[in-house]
Amino acid sequence: MEIALRMAFCVLIGSDYAAVVAGGQETHWLIENCDTIARHRADLMPPQQEAIRTALHACRDANRDRNRLVHDAWGTGRDGAPASLQGGQGSYQITGRTWTTPAIRAAGSAIAGAQRSLLAAVEDAFGARSVRVAGQQLAADIAERDL
Repeated sequence: MEIALRMAFCVLIGSDYAAVVAGGQETHWLIENCDTIARHRADLMPPQQEAIRTALHACRDANRDRNRLVHDAWGTGRDGAPASLQGGQGSYQITGRTWTTPAIRAAGSAIAGAQRSLLAAVEDAFGARSVRVAGQQLAADIAERDL
C-alpha cells in the first residue's frame, strides 16, 4: 500500500521532486498528507476529490488493521493467551486480539482493495499518464537511494 500512497502523493503534488519527499515517508504520513492535498486541490471536481478521499479513508482503515495484526502478534503466546513480559520491577501482561485465518485474509484483502481504489481514483482524476510518470519517478528515486 505504501507504493500506491507514494504514487498518489507524487501525482497530487505534481512536482518532479515529490518522489524524493515521498520516498522515506511512512504510511500514516502519506495518508494524512495526500488527504490534505486532495482537499486543497482547486482543480479537482468534487466527485474526484471525494473518490480520492474515500480511497484514502479505506487506506487508513486497512493500515490500522494491518498495524493491529502485526503488533497484536507480539501480545499473544502460541496458544492465543496474553503474553507476559518481564520488566525490571515486575511482569506485564500484554493482551492482543486473537487473529484467525479469515481475519488475516480480510486484512490483506482490505489493503489490496484500498490501494486499487486509490490508484483508480487518482488515475480517474489525473489520467493514466500521471500515474505512470509517478511510478517512474519513484523507481528513479529508489535506484538513486540504492547507490
